[in-house]
Amino acid sequence: MSNYTIPTPKDRMMFVDVTPQGETPTYERVGKGFDSATPSTNTQTKVMQWLDEKNGSTALTTKSIQKAISGQRAVGDPFNDYFCSMFDKVGADAETTMILVDAWNQVEDTPGTYRAKKYNVVVDCTNDGGGAVADGLLIEGIIYVNGDPIEGTFVEETKTFTEGAVGA
Repeated sequence: MSNYTIPTPKDRMMFVDVTPQGETPTYERVGKGFDSATPSTNTQTKVMQWLDEKNGSTALTTKSIQKAISGQRAVGDPFNDYFCSMFDKVGADAETTMILVDAWNQVEDTPGTYRAKKYNVVVDCTNDGGGAVADGLLIEGIIYVNGDPIEGTFVEETKTFTEGAVGA
């Protein structure tokens, strides 16, 4: 028996606030209709070389993180509906928050509560339903992360995030 976990895509959960203008967040899971979520970074580096060195050294200075998501239209799923409604939104209308939760990062002695990171994000739906007839209504877009994450815990049953450090 191994001492490690091999997670599947369903074990990395993304919850997005679908009522960003509301008084309290309404986090819905990115899931139904989506079959791909691919993270990437636009990494910035700085290369420094001193007069007494033959080769330079590279420092990683910043990352701009984004998650490309795609799938099919699933009318009635709260996140899928919200995502497609973002097709023509710009500026503050495209801003919300996202909670990233890894199922293997559960808080000890607290089933259903996970260590989590909350991000300010911009949701850019670039296709709200199009493509070949045989493929159904394909949708796609990018969730852009703004700034640093806030660490805390997330209770899956109530879909609530609490800011703050968590003990091991």
